[in-house]
Amino acid sequence: MNEDTQKYVVKPGIFVLVALSALQPFALNVMAPALPGMALSFDVDYATIQLTLTFYLVAVAIAQFFGGPLSDRFGRRPVILTSLVLFSFGAFAAVFAHSVGALIAARILQACGAGTAFALARAVIRDTSGRDESASRIGYVTMVMVVVPMIAPLCGGMLDEQFGWRSIFVVGTIFGAAVLLYASLKLPETRAGHGVGGGSLRHVLSAFPTLIRNRGFLGYAGALAFCSASFFGFLAAAPYVIVTVMDRSPDVYGAYFALSAFGYMVGNFVSGRFGQRIGTDRMVLIGSIISSFAIFSELVVIFTLPWTPASFFIPLMGNAIGNGLTMPGATAGALSVRPDLAGSAAGFAGAFQLGLGAAMTVATSHAVEIWPPSIAAIMLACAVLGMICHLAGRTGSPQRDVR
Repeated sequence: MNEDTQKYVVKPGIFVLVALSALQPFALNVMAPALPGMALSFDVDYATIQLTLTFYLVAVAIAQFFGGPLSDRFGRRPVILTSLVLFSFGAFAAVFAHSVGALIAARILQACGAGTAFALARAVIRDTSGRDESASRIGYVTMVMVVVPMIAPLCGGMLDEQFGWRSIFVVGTIFGAAVLLYASLKLPETRAGHGVGGGSLRHVLSAFPTLIRNRGFLGYAGALAFCSASFFGFLAAAPYVIVTVMDRSPDVYGAYFALSAFGYMVGNFVSGRFGQRIGTDRMVLIGSIISSFAIFSELVVIFTLPWTPASFFIPLMGNAIGNGLTMPGATAGALSVRPDLAGSAAGFAGAFQLGLGAAMTVATSHAVEIWPPSIAAIMLACAVLGMICHLAGRTGSPQRDVR
């Protein structure tokens, strides 16, 4: 985006971006403590009920893949508002689900809404900021909204204990409707030239081959995807480890999960505060190294110390800190390779991120039942692969921060 165009774009307030970004982690994390109990309610095994998470992630990936290009063509605001309607309706439908199939269908609607809003909040930031400033703003947004995944498992566990798992989706319906109202009042359009000279939808979709051929974009997108996959593997298997293997109650998982959320917030704060000074590429590399070392430390703990909730969560705080450093920079980098295609880049990177995350939930859900320590081994493999992607991408042609 050139300066003549950018000066006419209104930069949205931080709080509306936080609200849009909060829906996906809320819907993703709030169910986690209730999964073992939901399996009993529907009389299915843990791997089957875990499909409510897996299909959620797959739907998020698909929604982002198409939502990004649609926002490049028609504008960010109408696509975001439509996505919020889908999220609210999906949460409402889940309240009345009486089979795993119906629940999965409702979760897919939720995912389509939450995933699109999550991705386009980043595109909105990139519309109004340069690459390093985008990394900083994304870091601050994620730092603020990390309060949601910090308290969501705790709230989910409490709601499940007191009112049953359906109450979780009642709260989700209210949350989605509130964000829809807020965004309709506070979110301006930030995509310059949408609907005018923006090209046909077919032309916009042609951005994907352009992005796929760019080594720098693939490096950032790979680093983002494998970093997230490490977290999703943790999210899928950690409730089983705490509730089933360690025989603790769901609210214990929710309470200890706050340690990981706090670590992620610390990483986001550092990224937001020092991201422009240190630089996007260096921040991604530092975060990848910290994550790999922390997960390796968890493996050492598993084989040398008693495995308790504390010994499980405390070493993995380092992984959360590393993720908090890596993800804002990798996201901003992916969206900055072609700023004119920021929506498409956000959609493609988000689809890759959530698609790999969905695959990782399947892998860890089955592996942890066979060998519980496999959760750390899978997470370590993802962290190392993310670092390799980033380093490989940096060997390509350097990308200028075109605005």
